[in-house]
Amino acid sequence: MQALGFGKVLNLKATRPISPVMETSHLDVWTAVVSEATPNTLERLGNVIDFANPPEFLSFVSRQWDLYKSAGDKSGWDLLMDGQIILRAVGHPSVLSVQDAIRLSECAMQNDPLFDTKLLRRLLANRLWPEEVPADEVLRALEILARLAEPQRLAMTLLKFSKFPDRRVQSKVAKILGRTVDSPDLVEELFQNPDPRVRSNLLEGISQRAEIGLFQSFIERGLKDQHHRVSSFALALKARQGHAGSKALMRLRGNSRTEILKKTAAHADSIVNGSGVVAEAAVAPAVSEIDGETEAHPDKQP
Repeated sequence: MQALGFGKVLNLKATRPISPVMETSHLDVWTAVVSEATPNTLERLGNVIDFANPPEFLSFVSRQWDLYKSAGDKSGWDLLMDGQIILRAVGHPSVLSVQDAIRLSECAMQNDPLFDTKLLRRLLANRLWPEEVPADEVLRALEILARLAEPQRLAMTLLKFSKFPDRRVQSKVAKILGRTVDSPDLVEELFQNPDPRVRSNLLEGISQRAEIGLFQSFIERGLKDQHHRVSSFALALKARQGHAGSKALMRLRGNSRTEILKKTAAHADSIVNGSGVVAEAAVAPAVSEIDGETEAHPDKQP
């Protein structure tokens, strides 16, 4: 399948891998995206498509975007935006693949800078919190937000989702807030989560910052965390700061005979340091073995 219109603006590849989403019929896709549309929107949309035999959704949307950007005809695009068709399409996991949803959201943000806010708040509209909020829709929205511009202004709304009763949601929120929120008190609240994936994702988010000094205390606490995923990210961060002992332990973990420890260290290092620490061959002579023994983090920086 080709997506011609978006390709001209966002360098969308002409072909995309087949996914289960693409097996959904055109009629089912349109049913999903217009399910909450107003009568006025449905009437206007019915003037441009045949609901009995609708076009492929993404191709139709691509055509409207192309008409808007290339020919100055924004009537079709405005209908899709004002009628919240685009909003529902990108937020509905069964309608678009993740990559298509992200690209379409990038287009929408050019037209409406508050599109990301609306995407998040749509999850809360006319629904009881949290039992009526579908986890798959929350996860889709978070995947999109994680790829858009820095969502600092969404921090307080995102914090609400950090308490959503699904650990996958909590961990994704922690990663986004780790790179955006500037309040140590909010970070402390997230770091108290009993799920190690949430704590490690929080540190992973912090690692995406240019300056991490404000969160040094959380890195130090992460070093003592009993879960290997959390401590590996903390070690990787300390290694990035030049701490020799942390570099040595990261190399040792990278060569560990315990597969999960080895993989976790490599994963953390690849994100924080671009695999620059684990890949180094030299190992500090003061530390020779960690397999099967309780690790103690070396003394503070010399």
